[in-house]
Amino acid sequence: MEVERVQRWVMSTLLVTVAFIFAGGVALLSATSVQEGARPGLLIMSVIVGLCGIVGVRVINAKPFFTPWLVLGALPAFLGWLLTR
Repeated sequence: MEVERVQRWVMSTLLVTVAFIFAGGVALLSATSVQEGARPGLLIMSVIVGLCGIVGVRVINAKPFFTPWLVLGALPAFLGWLLTR
């Protein structure tokens, strides 16, 4: 395997891991917010962070941005919403 390919795999894995952990944390934080109306905003922020993670992986691997994989970017927010309803 080429070194560049391994580097792309490692960068992609790190980016997705960090982005999804952060997005999941923000989604779970939305359940503990005491301010009225903060929950939808925090969930939207979680979706944006997840989408940025997926787009970042696509950029690292020189692939087109718009793909069905973008739906996966909303997964941390959706799971956080389900767990804290």
